[in-house]
Amino acid sequence: MTFKKLHIAGPDLSSYELGEPMFVHDRGRFLGRVEPVEVSPDRSEVRISRFLPSPSLRTEPRNFGPLLLVEVTMFMAEHLPTIQNVHFALTREIEIYGDGMMVASARVELLRSIGAADVHAQPKPDSSNPGNFVVQGVWAYTERNLAALRLALTMQRELYRKHLASAPKQERPVSLLSRFRQWLAGDDDA
Repeated sequence: MTFKKLHIAGPDLSSYELGEPMFVHDRGRFLGRVEPVEVSPDRSEVRISRFLPSPSLRTEPRNFGPLLLVEVTMFMAEHLPTIQNVHFALTREIEIYGDGMMVASARVELLRSIGAADVHAQPKPDSSNPGNFVVQGVWAYTERNLAALRLALTMQRELYRKHLASAPKQERPVSLLSRFRQWLAGDDDA
């Protein structure tokens, strides 16, 4: 099955309701969730700050952060008509990716490429790890920004497809249910 786009849903794969965490899947595989999704009282603005990856992603080299950001923004633009502004406060600890300033700069450029305004990076004030930054910006629902978002989404999906195609093939992970069945059957190799 070829990658087309990330699937965003609510809990238990139900349709997404504004204010819930966003559960993100790639062709049926759970990647993680975006939370919290803070909503203004009039439901015209949201704030996105954090992606919590599934445990399996911590050991797997997948480069989908930029794709995730533009997919989530496009999902809101297409499916949540009351949203007029998406505020980003990207605060995930980034020292694990190497040069924190370089990663922060890439995030700034990505936000600018989708038409976000007031984009800036600043050191994370309460971080115990040097090199961590908060990257902030606001994407407004306008025709111009929507066109920029579509262009960025097309590009990020293509980059992700190329990444998947060039990634070394890994053994298919054994599901927890399969491991449990092996254990019940007395297979010591499980």
